[in-house]
Amino acid sequence: MAMILIGFMGSGKSTVAKALGERLGLDVLELDDEINELSGKTIPEIFAEEGEAGFRKYEYSVLLAACENDGIISTGGGIVTYDDSYEIIRNTDRKVIFLNAAFDSLYERISDDNTRPLASRPREQVKVLYDSRIERYRAAADQEVDTACGLEDTVEAILSPTR
Repeated sequence: MAMILIGFMGSGKSTVAKALGERLGLDVLELDDEINELSGKTIPEIFAEEGEAGFRKYEYSVLLAACENDGIISTGGGIVTYDDSYEIIRNTDRKVIFLNAAFDSLYERISDDNTRPLASRPREQVKVLYDSRIERYRAAADQEVDTACGLEDTVEAILSPTR
């Protein structure tokens, strides 16, 4: 079963994708890793040199390519902000899962992570980002799962409706 995982930074997309991949025997494509490979740069380097708009163009390119393969795609938290990427996600045949958690939990998970350029902003600014994206996540998703319940329960919640 092909899937796309979306959600805010710190929602557990990478961790859940890996667990789902192992459980279902599917390949997992981490879009951030694909961007690093395509660009030859780290995510912070892309943001510093090309800005968020430059990063979103790379993200769109790797999403388009990733959709050609079966498996599970783990996206970046801001993928829904770029209209072209958002339209791919909204119109895909893949199951789209929105991984969510309370903002305070998400912020706690990301606040010390220097690999996330947007997470270095003050808490209030990060909350504005979260609030600005939540409706797009929900509109694009086939299913919303709260990741506060832990990894195993999150995986079960994703798989339960399909069994």
